[in-house]
Amino acid sequence: MRVAALIPAAGRGRRMIQDTPKVFLPLGGIPLLAHTLKKFETCPLVQEVLLLVPDEEGIRLAEAIVQRFGFQKVLRVIPGGPERQDSVYRGLKELAPTTDIVVIHDGARPFVPPELIGQVVEETRIWKCVVAAIPVRDTIKEVSESGQVLKTLDRNLLWEIQTPQGFAYPLLLEAHEKAREERYYGTDDAVLIERLGAQVKVVLGSRGNIKMTAPEDLVLGEALLELSRRESSPRSAVRPPREKGRS
Repeated sequence: MRVAALIPAAGRGRRMIQDTPKVFLPLGGIPLLAHTLKKFETCPLVQEVLLLVPDEEGIRLAEAIVQRFGFQKVLRVIPGGPERQDSVYRGLKELAPTTDIVVIHDGARPFVPPELIGQVVEETRIWKCVVAAIPVRDTIKEVSESGQVLKTLDRNLLWEIQTPQGFAYPLLLEAHEKAREERYYGTDDAVLIERLGAQVKVVLGSRGNIKMTAPEDLVLGEALLELSRRESSPRSAVRPPREKGRS
């Protein structure tokens, strides 16, 4: 079974208040995008990665990252479109017809667990469309344009959708073609599947799988990296206190 991953990373990230596109900003001393690509490089179920970046300068920067870190699965780097959905569509058209499953993941989500990528792939073999998500924790209210509360939603039924999202390749391509014909733009790829009347399956995501959107997210990202380093440190490096009277 051929599994390809599309990594849309063509957004300018204006909320970052930076001239450099956010996926090329440093996180723990290396580009944010490198963290994301590493997760797919270490997932054995993904054979191919296609990277979608802003423009010619973005292609140059992305190719330099691929070469620097030796990512073997990134077979192509191509320019994305004006909107995220346009970028994904361009990527879909670049994939071989023999592709069975395509995984879509935001380039600005560098903390995705490789195990979650694998789970999405495995579930997609059964369900054809699978999204990672987490239950909401806060109370959610529907509010009018004038700022009045219309109703309080049942948070037990509400989930915050993340990526990765997995799809049967022909199904996602059909959904994108329909959306283009109708000039419809969704906030994720799964909503295009919903518009076809097909079922979308949710798997439990990770609360650490945050998307880098604003400057404060980079601060949180640095903290997550430090926590990860501490958790991965060998326990043998911490010596027990010496007992009194012993040399």
